Amino acid sequence: MKVAIYARYSSENQSEKSIDDQIRVCKDYISGHDMSIEDRHIYVDEAVSGSLINRPGLQTLQIAAENKEFEAVVVDDLSRLSRSNHQMLTMVLKFNYLQIKIVSVSDGIISDDENSKLGIHLRGLMNELYLDDLKKKTMRGLEGQKLRGFSAGEKVYGYYTEPVGELKLNKKGQAKYEGKIHKINQEEADIVRKIYREFVEGKSLNKIVRQLNQDKISTKKGLPGGWNIATVSKILKNERYIGRWVWKKYKGIKDPLTGKRKRVLWPENEWICSDRKDLIIIDKEIWEKAQKRWHSLKGTWPVRKKAKNTGTKQQSYIHTSPSHLFSGIMKCQCCGGAIVLIAGAGNGYYGCFNAKRKTCDNKLLVPRKRLEKAIISDLKEKILTLENLSYVYGRVEKLVSSGMNEVPELIKKKKAENEKALQEIRNYLNYIKMGNFSNAVSEALKQAEAKSENLKEDIKSLEFQQQNTFKAPPKEWIKDRLESLHQTLDKNTCSSALALKPLMGTIQLEPVSESNEDFYGLDSRFRGNDSGDDNLVRPFNPYYVAHTKIQTLALLDDKDKVSNWSMWWRRRKSNPRPLISQKESLHV
Repeated sequence: MKVAIYARYSSENQSEKSIDDQIRVCKDYISGHDMSIEDRHIYVDEAVSGSLINRPGLQTLQIAAENKEFEAVVVDDLSRLSRSNHQMLTMVLKFNYLQIKIVSVSDGIISDDENSKLGIHLRGLMNELYLDDLKKKTMRGLEGQKLRGFSAGEKVYGYYTEPVGELKLNKKGQAKYEGKIHKINQEEADIVRKIYREFVEGKSLNKIVRQLNQDKISTKKGLPGGWNIATVSKILKNERYIGRWVWKKYKGIKDPLTGKRKRVLWPENEWICSDRKDLIIIDKEIWEKAQKRWHSLKGTWPVRKKAKNTGTKQQSYIHTSPSHLFSGIMKCQCCGGAIVLIAGAGNGYYGCFNAKRKTCDNKLLVPRKRLEKAIISDLKEKILTLENLSYVYGRVEKLVSSGMNEVPELIKKKKAENEKALQEIRNYLNYIKMGNFSNAVSEALKQAEAKSENLKEDIKSLEFQQQNTFKAPPKEWIKDRLESLHQTLDKNTCSSALALKPLMGTIQLEPVSESNEDFYGLDSRFRGNDSGDDNLVRPFNPYYVAHTKIQTLALLDDKDKVSNWSMWWRRRKSNPRPLISQKESLHV
């Protein structure tokens, strides 16, 4: 009888020698029975948990069994197939279906024996209970390490672990330190700060990921160019960067049918939380800004079918990551559709998206640069004036100054408290010098020293505030900044657009004709005028009127009064029509 051998050892509690021992036991059994084994039919999984079903060696064994390459599988014990009772029974049933018996040497079980069913079920139940007990003990050990302030194996970008404590031999004879503690990896921490800074400034996740990969920044696994949106998203949501370390927040559960695992929340009362000020990488202000922007991005990605009824509304990505100053906030007054950047020479032209889809008659286009220039100029004229900004800066200076009136008194009070704490420390030291030492005195001395250090930090902070009080800039400085406002906004377009969005509100673009004729009838009446004949109908010069929170303004310069209805231009060039005289046009 041709047979196969399957052996497995788990990294949790066995060594590599376990594989050799299992194969030896199986070969001894084979040699004592009417069986034969080929080396190619020895299947092994090294350092793989028995709870996993997709093991390379086991999968290869099953493929060979389906190809009828042997008639039996010999294992040291049934737990080698799986520690999960459900998985082990499923495999036994599958091999029975393939008419291949399973021989468990240590258990004394052969699957084709009619009396083996009870033994298989009992052994499977015992193996599963062992696995549950092992999980409990592992969790208990990890929980103990966390409560002692050590790492429980967390690998977080921006940190590394450093062994501490006494070096001892464990039960396996391996040298192990008492534990490991987390430390900030300054090189990785700088990347984390850069990700947060760029995200808060309005940079899209795609651009952040692309830049990281272009710069060949290595991931935690040491893979240059291995960044993706999911990795960056986890970094932007990780509370550890503000010093809040939560362990036992999630647990993994497995689908008994598919074997797939998913994370679910533990009950909050079982979380182990700790505040680690020494591990803070991101300050709270940046963190809150990042979470606010992250919340605003909700719904910008395609909403999954399963999440359709969760109340999450789909929104355009351009609303949260605008590529131009007024992207995503302009609407066509004719149909209410979006005004978007449509193909055109130079910096492009804005036009009605519905017109592009043939569902709106508004085919008027306006150059992007002209629109931005007109609206920003009006913004400078009506709101961001030299007088208004000077007033705001002056008010801020007064408010800051009024809040700083109490600072000198606070500094004086803190210094007096610190002097008392220092005197208390000197008294304790004198008491100890006299030979009076106890744990209570030692603890009181530590508290007094800690109090003095905190007071020194408070004094230092207050003195810094006093010396660096906000002062309103001179009008010349404000004027210079206003003159280069457009260039300043263009330096960080996305961030500038997000700042302008609440100020401007929705911008309604209304198409207007200079001749006061019916705008929507122009297309049918226009036939071009290239001959210079004054008796012929001249082309209209339609333009947009932008309705904003500031005021209504026309987006047409006097020096540039030409038609920007590019659809007319294309039609005239590609399909010339006969000219219509003035007399004829009056009757149209």
